[in-house]
Amino acid sequence: MSGIEAGSLVVSAVLALLTVLLLLATALEHAGRTRRAARTARHRAELTPLVHALLEDDAPDSDVSSADPLLDELVLELLPQLRGADRAALQSVLVDRGVVDQAAAQLGARAAWRRGRAAELLGNVASSRHVPDLVALLTDPVADVRSAAARALGRIGDVTSVAPLLAALDARPSVPPGVVGMALLDLGTPALPALRDAVNGPLRAARPVAAQLLGLHGDPGATGVLADVVADGRRTPVVREAAASALGRIGSPHATPALVAALTSDAPLGVRLAAAQALGRIGDPGCLDPLTTTMRSAPVPVRAACADALTALGDRGRARLVAHAYLAGPTGAVARAALDSSAARAVRRPSSLQAA
Repeated sequence: MSGIEAGSLVVSAVLALLTVLLLLATALEHAGRTRRAARTARHRAELTPLVHALLEDDAPDSDVSSADPLLDELVLELLPQLRGADRAALQSVLVDRGVVDQAAAQLGARAAWRRGRAAELLGNVASSRHVPDLVALLTDPVADVRSAAARALGRIGDVTSVAPLLAALDARPSVPPGVVGMALLDLGTPALPALRDAVNGPLRAARPVAAQLLGLHGDPGATGVLADVVADGRRTPVVREAAASALGRIGSPHATPALVAALTSDAPLGVRLAAAQALGRIGDPGCLDPLTTTMRSAPVPVRAACADALTALGDRGRARLVAHAYLAGPTGAVARAALDSSAARAVRRPSSLQAA
């Protein structure tokens, strides 16, 4: 055997040995994970009766204080699914076991992930004691921490959080509108008075968000405020669009004059589109003529929105479309398209009802 052949044989043997060791290590790691998972599952099953006893206010204090730390995870997983007395019972467990205080201490941690995780936990626990600390985190230099603080404030449900959440939209750095909007929705109807004020308030970025939220709440008390915004040509297009869309969701016919005025004016395209769509949602027969007239003369996107709105006005609206469907040009095209879409929706509706 030559020296080269002997060397190759040694290298092959070493590689084979390394492969066997690697496979062995992988198998051991997999077995370890399986054992840990089984152990965790067993501990969770053992703790489940204690959680049930906590919900029934029938758990000995000694059992709660001495329970495995896994109990905290179980409770935190359950909290978002609970309301009322059950939620309060488990929240008090986390307070008694020091979990809330430990999280509060982490709000000032150097690591951003610790601050964010602490904010999420305090939000799940709905700890109103720490609202000021979470408000302070809305200006955290890390975006994820700011968002976590906003979500936590929404879950806690303290209406005093409305103003700082709205301010976070205008701050530098800011919190994304979607995150703030969801948090404000979580605060529920107690936030409505502040949202109505914010539509005309000093915070520029908060105005359209406030208008959208009033629409999502379907707040009839905001109809007058929003109608004034739609009618005011000095307001920014984005606020007027948001106000028009909100009026459509609220559905009050009292908004029809302001929406018709915006639709038939020289307002920016987005405002006119939103006005047409809102009129379709409201379904006021009094807007038949302005929708028909605008369908014949406006830019094509607005014509299409008017045609769709006419389909929402029932037989009288569809009759207007049929009368225009024979025309050549954009008016006939949008009328035919709206009628086709309406017919397609009517075909799909019975099958969806059957499925339900």
